[in-house]
Amino acid sequence: MKTPLKIAHVVCTYPPYRGGMGNVASEYVERLRARGHNVHVFTIRKDDVGGNPPGSPLGKGGADADPKYVHRIPSIVHMGNAAALPSLFHRMKGFDLVHLHYPFFGGSEPVIILKALRSDQGLVMTYHMDAVVSGVKGAIFSAHRRLMFPWLMSRVDRILVSSQDYSDTSALAEIGGLDDRIEVHPFGVDLERFHPGEEPELRQELGIGVDQPVLVFVGGLDAAHHFKGLTELFAAVDLLKSSFDWKLVIVGQGELRASYEAQVADLGLQERIVFAGGVSDEDLPRYYRMADVHVFPSTKRAEAFGLVALEAAASGVPSIASSLPGVRTVVQDGATGLLVTPGDVEELSRAIATLLEQQDVRERFGAAARDRAEQEFAWGPLVDRLEEVYRSVVEQQADREY
Repeated sequence: MKTPLKIAHVVCTYPPYRGGMGNVASEYVERLRARGHNVHVFTIRKDDVGGNPPGSPLGKGGADADPKYVHRIPSIVHMGNAAALPSLFHRMKGFDLVHLHYPFFGGSEPVIILKALRSDQGLVMTYHMDAVVSGVKGAIFSAHRRLMFPWLMSRVDRILVSSQDYSDTSALAEIGGLDDRIEVHPFGVDLERFHPGEEPELRQELGIGVDQPVLVFVGGLDAAHHFKGLTELFAAVDLLKSSFDWKLVIVGQGELRASYEAQVADLGLQERIVFAGGVSDEDLPRYYRMADVHVFPSTKRAEAFGLVALEAAASGVPSIASSLPGVRTVVQDGATGLLVTPGDVEELSRAIATLLEQQDVRERFGAAARDRAEQEFAWGPLVDRLEEVYRSVVEQQADREY
């Protein structure tokens, strides 16, 4: 039996906050702990970045309900999901390996500095996405990319990316000498939790007819997820309001919800679009199963993979998604769904119309999506590969020459 490892996961967000990076980290942590590894999480204390989401079971900072292995660290300075956490330098000591989820401005630096001083501690990074931000934040992040990013990447033992497609078009491609340390590790989906089926009771609760086609959108309605393309989606379905008897269900919560509801009212779509709010983890799979089509119209490359498209696929539901790097490896155009040009309202509208009027096509796409999820995105084999990476890095004892 192999010796369990002591592993630290460092990530800027973590459940109950709804976000892809934190959800991936949580899946890794729980599945690794179930395999006997001693895994701890280090993240920003939530009241330092705007508080926990409405209805969250956690109290201030989340400390009251967190398991002992989740550590929410107070920050000195914060800006959105970036935060200065110098105490991480000391907190990382004693671990066999640190797994850093990037980008994490203010959290990655102390981890990398410790690595520079102690090369025998393994350091694995999951590179989730490029930081795509405008305004003051954008200027700061751009300077960080020019001045700090190459130095940070040079000290990581292994860089995991969710797809080669995204890696080849990301900031990683601008740095030489990384090819031997980059590995493709797609994220997975819980195939037991998300599975095909029908939800007539949920349809009835939401006032949706048994045979009425349902579109579903799942995503955060907060400023951090401004790129999800809801405005474009509303405009696209507005073009179809006299052609098809559809309903659109919006699953998600955040401070932008009121502005989205106002957009819907301005278009006169209140009877067609249902805001379901932030549904529980237990209920989320039911919303996918209720739907005929999942719509994923993100507009920026901050959308680097698409866990929601995987959840829909596992549920046997096809996706209409933006053709963005990474996303287009999850949704296969003409096989498991349709891809459209990001931000193109008319193209998005035509794709929705195609799947609304062709039931046989959407059912074929949905079945193919489920089959592909089973073959390529089951968590078990993916965590097996992650363990192999960890042990390889630990055994090497970070013997690269800096």
